[in-house]
Amino acid sequence: MFSFLFVDTEHVWRGGQEQLFTLIRGLRQRGHEVHLVYSPDSALGNRSREIGALLHPLAIRSEIGLISLLRLSSIIKRVRPDVLAFNTPKPILIGTIASRFAPVGIRLIFRRVDFPLRRFFFSRLKYTWGIDGIITISDSIKNRLQSAGVPGSKITTIYEGIDLPLYPKRTRLLQSGNQLVVGTVSHLSREKGMSHLIEAASLIPDVNKRFQFVIVGEGACLPELVGLARKKKLGNFTFTGFRSDIPQLMDTFDLFVLPSLSEGLSSAILEAMASSLPVIASNVGGIPELVKDGENGLLVAPADSAALAKAIQRLAENPENALHMGREGRKQVEDRFAMELKILKTEELCRSLLNSRRAQI
Repeated sequence: MFSFLFVDTEHVWRGGQEQLFTLIRGLRQRGHEVHLVYSPDSALGNRSREIGALLHPLAIRSEIGLISLLRLSSIIKRVRPDVLAFNTPKPILIGTIASRFAPVGIRLIFRRVDFPLRRFFFSRLKYTWGIDGIITISDSIKNRLQSAGVPGSKITTIYEGIDLPLYPKRTRLLQSGNQLVVGTVSHLSREKGMSHLIEAASLIPDVNKRFQFVIVGEGACLPELVGLARKKKLGNFTFTGFRSDIPQLMDTFDLFVLPSLSEGLSSAILEAMASSLPVIASNVGGIPELVKDGENGLLVAPADSAALAKAIQRLAENPENALHMGREGRKQVEDRFAMELKILKTEELCRSLLNSRRAQI
């Protein structure tokens, strides 16, 4: 068994924190010792405590800070981890430096976003100096890193996983003539493109009678989105805020839509597929690695509200096709995105890197 020390600097709960949380839980269930350096009072820290992770609160506010460096170095010396892993970019450099003064097996980076690296030598240095491996959650992100000069030999794609028992299969058809529920789950930041969903809804004839839209999540764009729906006279939009009962909510949706402008992979799409929902999403980032256009959903160009509106109407008017896509999505999750695969592949990579490092000593 290995000892892991994860470092995450986010205070809010987003997809990256959900993905790390399920990894921590899976590694704990397999008997590994798991430590977490986290932002004080963060949702990730509070939830990880409940599953037995060993917690080390530390506010890391900048990439270079002497106090944070000394405190993180002290934590690493106490834990002596086999695997030191960075889940967010901010602590990478300071953590790598801190680990130079403490015994560490290997150093890993998890890259979960599809944003390009800044074109600076410093940015590439962070992802190469002293780093034994980088785990990306999609090939799209891997390609981004390689195009920025990070060696492909350091990068391994391990797809996100889903706890399938939480998402029962379903076989119901979209009911023609009934008001259909179009749902989405997302942190409400600009790159998620939610304004385009509202714009798309405004282009659908008789939309207030035919559809109900449910936007689940919170974020800086929430007031703006509420105002836009009101401006467009869309009384059929519900904004739920943050919810922890996503499997139950998914069961109330008929269609799932994610109009992202940038996306590493999307845990929410995986949850929708596990729930046998047909998915409509933007053709960006790692999304095409999940959604196969015409097979388990529909892909549209990003920021194209008209195309999004047409895709929603297309599935609403073809319930048999929508049902087939939902079944195909569920099958794909079962075959490629089960949680056990994510945990085992992460464990296997760590074992391989540790063995290589020990062979060099």
